[in-house]
Amino acid sequence: MERYEKYLRRLCEYLEWAGVLGILCMFFANLIDVIGAKFFKWPLPGALEIISFSQIVAITPAIALGLYLGTHLSVDFIVEKFPRVLKKILAIFVSILCLALAVLIFWEGLKYAHSLKLSGEIGSVSKIPFFPFVYVFAISWLPVILYYLIELIKHFKGER
Repeated sequence: MERYEKYLRRLCEYLEWAGVLGILCMFFANLIDVIGAKFFKWPLPGALEIISFSQIVAITPAIALGLYLGTHLSVDFIVEKFPRVLKKILAIFVSILCLALAVLIFWEGLKYAHSLKLSGEIGSVSKIPFFPFVYVFAISWLPVILYYLIELIKHFKGER
């Protein structure tokens, strides 16, 4: 199990670099837009759309790495007072719910991206198609799904 976690963490770190690229795209689009508007009276056409699309690329790939690093919020001050058996049952239940939610988000994201691809939906000013960014969103949930699968296996093996 430890080997799979290692590979999955490495995948999450690679996805984090996709997020870094998204942040850089946001930065440069904003920079070009401001410099163009202030000095040349020519703002970057579709800058708002480019920044919005880049936000998707910046945020969603980092979700899984946040799980591994433990940076997501968890409120467990009440659960700490429960007996050990109840804590384990609750942890399994929460992992199952999180896994189901991640699978649902992944699946619906794929369906939505496919429908956008078929409809040919594009940005009104930038003319950039929407569907690749929704695919990035959906695919970014795969490591989250794998994370919760590994968590469930660990719970059932007694490693947690």
